[in-house]
Amino acid sequence: MENKVSIKEVMIAMLSIFILIVSQIVANLIGSIAYVTAIPDWIGNIIFGIVYVLLTYFLLRILCTKFLKSFLENYGMGRPKLKLVWLISAVLLPSIVSVALLCMPGELISNSVSLSKGTNIITAALFYYGIGAGVVEEMVFRGIVMHTLERRWNKVVAILIPSMAFGLLHLIGREMNLVSILLLFVAGTSVGIMFSLITYESGSVWYSAIIHGIWNCIMIGGVLNIGPTYDSEAIFSYVLKSKSIIITGGDFGIEASIVSIVGYILFSLLAFYLWKRNQCTSKNKHYI
Repeated sequence: MENKVSIKEVMIAMLSIFILIVSQIVANLIGSIAYVTAIPDWIGNIIFGIVYVLLTYFLLRILCTKFLKSFLENYGMGRPKLKLVWLISAVLLPSIVSVALLCMPGELISNSVSLSKGTNIITAALFYYGIGAGVVEEMVFRGIVMHTLERRWNKVVAILIPSMAFGLLHLIGREMNLVSILLLFVAGTSVGIMFSLITYESGSVWYSAIIHGIWNCIMIGGVLNIGPTYDSEAIFSYVLKSKSIIITGGDFGIEASIVSIVGYILFSLLAFYLWKRNQCTSKNKHYI
C-alpha cells in the first residue's frame, strides 16, 4: 500500500511538471503569432505571459479536482493574507544582489536601443520572465509538488526534494564545466529552499511567485545585464572585471554567483525565523 501511494505522489508531481511544459509550449506558439504577423513583438510577450499563467492555472485546477480530489486553495493557491515583509523583500533581494555586484570593479555600458527594441525588452522582462516563468514555476513546484510531498511524507522532504529538482532542471540542455554545475545546483537548491520557506511562512505560493517574478525581471530580464562579458542585447550592460567563476556564476550567470547564493540564504533564514516565530505564537495562543 505504501509503494502504491508513493508512486501516486510521484506521478502527480510529474504530471504538474508536464503541465508546466505543455503550457509553455502552447503559450510560445500563441505568442509567436506576433513574430509572423504585423503585430508588434511586445504584444507577443504580453500574450505569452497571460496565456502561460492562465493555462497552467486551469490545468492545475483540473489536476486537483479530478486526480487529487481537492482544491487549489489547499495547495497554497488561495487568497493570500497581506504580508508586507515579502512584498518589500521582493524588491530588496534583487536590489541588494545587484548593488553588491555593481560595487565590484567593472564598466557600465549604455546601449543605444530603439523605442521598439526597448519596449520589447521591458515587456519580455515583465511578462515572459516575470509573470510567466516566475508565477508558473511557483504554482507547480511550491504549489502542487511541495504540498503533495508534504501530505505523503513531511515538510522537510517537501522542501528539499522539489528544491533539488528545481536546481537539477536548470541543468537540462546546458553545457557547463564541473564548477559551474556545482554552483548552479547549490544556487538552484538554495533559492528553491528560500521560495519553499516563504510559501510556508506566508501560507501562499503567491508571495514566492512575486519574489520569483521580480527577481527574474531585474536579474535576467535584459534591462540590466551583469556579467564578465559585454551584452549588446541588454539596455544596460555592466561588464565585471572579475573572471572568478565564484563571482560571475560561471556558465549559468550571476544567479549562480556566490553573491546571489548568500542572498538566497539570508532571506531563507528570515523566512525560517518568521515561520518558527509564527508557530510558537500559535502554540502559545492555543494554551491560553
